[in-house]
Amino acid sequence: MRKIGTLLLTLLFLPSGVAFAQLDAPIFPDVPVGHIYREAIEALVGARVIDGNPDGNFYPERAVNRAEMIKMLYRAKGRVPDPANKDCFKDVERQSWYETFICDAAANHFVDGYGDATFRPANLVNRVEAIKMITTVFGISVDDYTEADRSLVKFVDVSTSAWYTKYLSTAFKKGILPIAGQVSGHFSPDWPLLRGEAAAYIFNALNVQFTEERTPSSSSAASSQVSQSEAETSSSAEQTSSAAASSAVAASYEADFPFSMNGKFSGKKSSSYTFSLAKNTVMLIEAGLQSGQAGTVSCRLYLLGDEGFSDQYFLGFQEGSQCFLKVAIGPGDYQLQLQPTVADVTYTVAAADATGDGNDGFIQSVKIKRGDTRTEMLSEGDFQDFYSFTVDTPRSMTVVLSNAGQLSCLVYAMGNVDLFGFTGPTCNQSYTYPTGTYTVSVARKASRTAKQTYTIQVK
Repeated sequence: MRKIGTLLLTLLFLPSGVAFAQLDAPIFPDVPVGHIYREAIEALVGARVIDGNPDGNFYPERAVNRAEMIKMLYRAKGRVPDPANKDCFKDVERQSWYETFICDAAANHFVDGYGDATFRPANLVNRVEAIKMITTVFGISVDDYTEADRSLVKFVDVSTSAWYTKYLSTAFKKGILPIAGQVSGHFSPDWPLLRGEAAAYIFNALNVQFTEERTPSSSSAASSQVSQSEAETSSSAEQTSSAAASSAVAASYEADFPFSMNGKFSGKKSSSYTFSLAKNTVMLIEAGLQSGQAGTVSCRLYLLGDEGFSDQYFLGFQEGSQCFLKVAIGPGDYQLQLQPTVADVTYTVAAADATGDGNDGFIQSVKIKRGDTRTEMLSEGDFQDFYSFTVDTPRSMTVVLSNAGQLSCLVYAMGNVDLFGFTGPTCNQSYTYPTGTYTVSVARKASRTAKQTYTIQVK
């Protein structure tokens, strides 16, 4: 098994660790010259790790499911599943193409199923699940995330103590990440992994493995290798950042509030709109696909900080193919991010002044004290309410929310909270809160025309 893996690495990489040069003519019409993942895709297709489509295309922006990801990793590693490993999960079809891959991965503790004895092979694999799969199948050692790793994993949407943070930290340390197109202030851990991205992840992981297997044992040779590796890594990082920046510019726009625009997504890549406000504003944002198109579009609004990061962001309300936000926000720079579920669809987006109910954002959050109980209502067209509380001494507390099945709840740690070790509890969950200020958003799940009454208490 190891011989197969070593042979694959030799086929993929020259002795210096540099990939084979590409032919001028691209293999796939949808992965043209200049495509940010062309090198990885063509190398892995040539090594039979990933297949193209029978129609001659590769479809780099198609999402990858859990079964497909395991098969790709087994091929990349040169691992042959044991045919004796079968009948492992009740939803893994017997004698299907993926049965032995999944059952062998489960038998070797590379992957886990769910509590209901299912694996859900058709579910799309997200970015962080894919990184964890890579480390387990490839046998990459994963260390616990520490204070020293903060500079590696610094994303506004990644909690420092989320279950997957140590895997992201390892991926950045090893050079599996970043990849072109994913260099920004947001990692979007729950976004489905696309085929082009999967190729880049696996290609980088193989490069890491190849380099480590060829590292000389003597200290002088190792020192020389490290110096060369650092120089190559620096050059590679500059190229990756440049490619990512170029990719991001095509889907990033500057706007003057208020605005109303039409656009078209490039594949399934997000589009973002950056704008500035000089005063407190209540605004209504509406985004949706133009008529007659399949899919949906989601929306998020971020307050940008000095380094592009902020502890204030807003999640849109999804209804049909549309997304809505009504928010009260203060002066500053903001970025509205739109994400499609279907490639190359057209959309409209508008942001305009609105009238709120006085509880529509961080700047309007209603202060509640421990033991206080408030009964409130989300009226028609009101998407979320905001509350804040302060913790003077670390203590176990619970934000109790009634009607929780019809509402969503998010606890934000503000700037004066030490985020190291903060896991971001939800409502109705007992948690030991560090000292600092917290904001709670209560958002509707029901139709935007419905009225929803609820009670909130901190105890």
